Amino acid sequence: MTVQDKLRKIINNPVLYMEKFMNVVNKNGKLVPFKLNPQQKELVQNMDKYNIILKSRQLGITTLSCAYSIYLAMTNSNITCLLVSYSIDSATAIFEKLKQLYNDLPNALRVELIANNKKELKFVNGSRIICATCGSKDCARGLTIRYCHISEVGFCKDNIDKQLLAIEQALTPNGKIILESTANGLNYFSELWNKAERKENMYKPFFFSWINDKVMFKDEYSEFCDRYISIHGSLPKDNELTDVEKTLRSQGATLEQIVWRRLKVANSSEESFAQEFPSNPIEAFISTGSNIFSPKLIHERLQYIDDIKPITSKPNKMPISLLPWLGRELTLWDMPKIGHKYYIGVDTGEGMGQDYSALHVLSSDGIQVAEFKSNKVKPFQYAQIVNDIGIYYNKALLVVEKASAGHTIVDKLKNDYHYSNMYKYKEYDARGLAKKKVGFVTNPKTKPLMINDFVELFELKQIVINSKDLLSEMKMFQFKDGKMSAIVGYHDDLVMSFAMAIVGMKSAINYI
Repeated sequence: MTVQDKLRKIINNPVLYMEKFMNVVNKNGKLVPFKLNPQQKELVQNMDKYNIILKSRQLGITTLSCAYSIYLAMTNSNITCLLVSYSIDSATAIFEKLKQLYNDLPNALRVELIANNKKELKFVNGSRIICATCGSKDCARGLTIRYCHISEVGFCKDNIDKQLLAIEQALTPNGKIILESTANGLNYFSELWNKAERKENMYKPFFFSWINDKVMFKDEYSEFCDRYISIHGSLPKDNELTDVEKTLRSQGATLEQIVWRRLKVANSSEESFAQEFPSNPIEAFISTGSNIFSPKLIHERLQYIDDIKPITSKPNKMPISLLPWLGRELTLWDMPKIGHKYYIGVDTGEGMGQDYSALHVLSSDGIQVAEFKSNKVKPFQYAQIVNDIGIYYNKALLVVEKASAGHTIVDKLKNDYHYSNMYKYKEYDARGLAKKKVGFVTNPKTKPLMINDFVELFELKQIVINSKDLLSEMKMFQFKDGKMSAIVGYHDDLVMSFAMAIVGMKSAINYI
């Protein structure tokens, strides 16, 4: 292989190029060769056009983006790279890092600069690297972008959604965008991340745990271990670890990492450490303080969901009318058992593509056996679905929320389908006489009660949830401004219908 062939091979491989020709300033202020850590390599080698990163702190993603931008600008003509940060100070620091990486390139590889100001490097080949602050009016205006990295998206406050849309529109056909952040509570970034995990948007999710990088904090690990030994005489034995620490060990954490974490937690808290250095995506958002359902328990349950296979073939004696929905809007995990009682919570949307019509079937022993979810089914269609599922599950007790289109469901179940086993509530007239009415009314009094019952049974492990979609909604269900609801941009129809199924189960009354 000739020298030219070797050079061509390096130029065509960004990892080889960065490691061969670039230097970075380490934590001790020394200039050292740029050796990519596993997370940096994974991103470069596997990034898509649209990428989103949830990560621990100080994994070098910003440094990588600076180096990658230099690589692109040095090896391509007439391209634009855009590096966006959440603050002016951060954007300035990124620009200084850019200049250092460029200045330390070998002379033969450095494309000459024709502009070098506080926010832009422009080269004689027509390529540019621009540093901008999120929220600035000129960010992405009039640009055609080959590469964009928005840093700490979770901390961006000013019109990030509109700015992101503008940047996406400015991407070239072969362009790439990276949204990167540590967690900062439930906000626009967490919304994007969760949608990416559920494959509901175009972003490819990357999660980078602090456990996976054994190099970034290597010196600090050693320092903390020496300090621990000086206090306790030795490092902790495996049988002296807490349950959380044992879990982290099973995930690949070294004993040195465990000690480092233990001392970090001692100076702050479990929740603060989890937000800064998460070991899984759920943990990253655990310290928001507004989660109603335990993120830890949700994560624990999610570990087993993939092993629970829904029924895909035609179940025995299932009404023909339900077959078109099976495996799509309707998911079954268990067929009805003779002599068993079932309880169904029913939430109703308008079928206009907005809120969902959602239904859950709960067995008397607290196991979720079926789920229905659709925002396209009309109320009159939904009434038949509810009726047929109810009959199929041994004429289950139906708990139907009466708000909005729910009135239609109750009316059709009573008068068209003559479904008699329905939850009833008491209403008092002006004389103080009680009258039972069919359905369930959600109001400021009943909603906290039903949600708290749901939380209690979930945390006491007296119910079994089989639905990923339900668990995802539970993640985003919060207490804010005195109200229990999904965060902006998310739905809570599954949460509410499951809570109503619990109302039915707890009542244990069949009105036949």
